[in-house]
Amino acid sequence: MNPTLNIFDKQITKVSPVLIIAEIGINHMGDEELCRKMIVAALKNGADCVKLQTGFVDECFAQGTKSYDIFKNSELKRESLLRLKKIAEDNKGYMFSSPGDFSSINLLESIDIKAYKISSGQFTNLPLIKEVLKRRNAMILSTGMATLQEISHIYNFLKNEAFNNFAFLHTISQYPANINQLNLGFINRLSTQYNIISGYSDHSIGELACLSAVASGAKIIEKHFTIDCTLPGGDNKISMPPKPFKEMCKKIRNIEKMYYSCTLKPHPDELKLKKYNVRKVVAKIDINVGEKVTIEKVNFMRVNNEDKYILAYDWYDFVGKRLKKKVRKNQLFNKEDFN
Repeated sequence: MNPTLNIFDKQITKVSPVLIIAEIGINHMGDEELCRKMIVAALKNGADCVKLQTGFVDECFAQGTKSYDIFKNSELKRESLLRLKKIAEDNKGYMFSSPGDFSSINLLESIDIKAYKISSGQFTNLPLIKEVLKRRNAMILSTGMATLQEISHIYNFLKNEAFNNFAFLHTISQYPANINQLNLGFINRLSTQYNIISGYSDHSIGELACLSAVASGAKIIEKHFTIDCTLPGGDNKISMPPKPFKEMCKKIRNIEKMYYSCTLKPHPDELKLKKYNVRKVVAKIDINVGEKVTIEKVNFMRVNNEDKYILAYDWYDFVGKRLKKKVRKNQLFNKEDFN
């Protein structure tokens, strides 16, 4: 059975376009207007959807931790999220989020979010995953820091819950990640070992890893996005601004064209050239009626196309047979020449 992910109005398959997610996270630092600008810029520059992080800080982090202080100043209220969701839809895209706690799941459900992202830090949080499962919406899970045993356990957990509408994103939880840490070959292993849609959530600098991931079979790409890398807070410093993001998206779409099919079938333009380029059987010398045709008496040549000929591909169906009419030097053979 071929894996699929049904998310928003899209069906992601092995041959569908890549789903490009602009990860805004908390780059907005709680500023609704800044978040609006980021959403519009991401969707206008090639993203299919944008992803935020949603959390009630007192349920997610212990007071006194660095994360508590960062996320305390990054919360968006329900009314803001509703307006931002509409902004995404008005710009022909979608907004979804990574919930950090049960209250966040309920909040996202209340504004009719149609998909959920499980962050790497929540990948082994089975109670949170089970709570998300109750909504039966599409789920994308990042596997950063997880062992293969943990990935298999989460996979089996989802399957035992009779849930199939999910995908795993290979992730390296370093900010930024170095190229020698990326292990992009694991993307294909995720897909083949578990027969699921797999993708890549990138924390490296630049576009190279995302482009390589698509060439490696990733059907979902998540890239941190900002409108200004000099903005304070969040992951703005390692995020990609609009212009290079747009270029990356264009290149992803071009890579898709190179991988247009999983089957081998000559392109129609190739077929037009084929009849002029394949080799045909031509007499090397005059060959008389009754003579056997052997390899010493023929050449395999590219010649101007004619209606009747024998391809080198079919040579062994005719070798050793006798002619019923004379074939002159440099003349093409055809089936009617043989007894």
